[in-house]
Amino acid sequence: MAYGYPFPSVWVSAGIAVLGNAFVSLLSAGAHRWIDMLYFTLTALIFSWIVAPPFRQVGPVRITLPYRFILGSVAGSLLFLLVTETTQGSFRAFLKTQGEQLSSLFIASAGNDAVQRSLLEQYITPEAVAEAITLVILRGGGLVSCLGIFFISRQMGLLLARLIRRITVPEQISLFYTPPWFIWALSFSLLGAVLATLTALPLLEIGAWNMVTICSILYLAQGWGIVRHFLSRKNLSPVMRLGLNILIIFLIFSPGINVVVLGLLVLLGIAEHWAPFRAPKTDGPSSTPGM
Repeated sequence: MAYGYPFPSVWVSAGIAVLGNAFVSLLSAGAHRWIDMLYFTLTALIFSWIVAPPFRQVGPVRITLPYRFILGSVAGSLLFLLVTETTQGSFRAFLKTQGEQLSSLFIASAGNDAVQRSLLEQYITPEAVAEAITLVILRGGGLVSCLGIFFISRQMGLLLARLIRRITVPEQISLFYTPPWFIWALSFSLLGAVLATLTALPLLEIGAWNMVTICSILYLAQGWGIVRHFLSRKNLSPVMRLGLNILIIFLIFSPGINVVVLGLLVLLGIAEHWAPFRAPKTDGPSSTPGM
């Protein structure tokens, strides 16, 4: 609705979605249906704000799309933590179920190796897995999950706008640059996370790791912008461009390999502070002799 129809339809569609979810929640007999209604309402409003194109924002402050994603994901993750605190019994039961499934999967991977199976049964317990999941959620995992849900939902919206309304929204990621001072935010956040871990300050550690996650996401967007910049060059043939896009998508969705690829994209975004990868080429003499 945001990309295929006039702007007021965004909030109309969000309202219809909220009412539909409220109707389904009221029909259920769950004890937490009011929390579900509140959570869905607020996340729907957050997403509606994220997908509103920049030129449709009102007021003197214009927040670009990557920063709307970050702010919206932070708000969504805080809301998620509020829900988990309110429904501790249900959330702990969910974590226990996930821990049992994952520990069974790890133990089954040992096969007929009795020694490895015994070690896995001793250390990979459902409680340990549930604790590890909680650890990851609090230290940036919840923020990344919200970002992933919002990003996939936006991509689906773009796809539907292209298929139904024949509208293509120009991609601006190739023009995205992270402010230079973010390198200091990343450095001090990493230092704070290490010091907080050594001194056993959990609140400081959680805040520091979430800040590291935010900086990494922004540098990931910058690294992807560099890749998109090179893929959009005119000297690339359509076949080569298509092949490179397919290869990148394959690498990103390959378990294990995608961690390396995403890490390299983050490093690529950081490296642009010192190497201007997207600087326009000049045919004439250099404006700085000797460089």
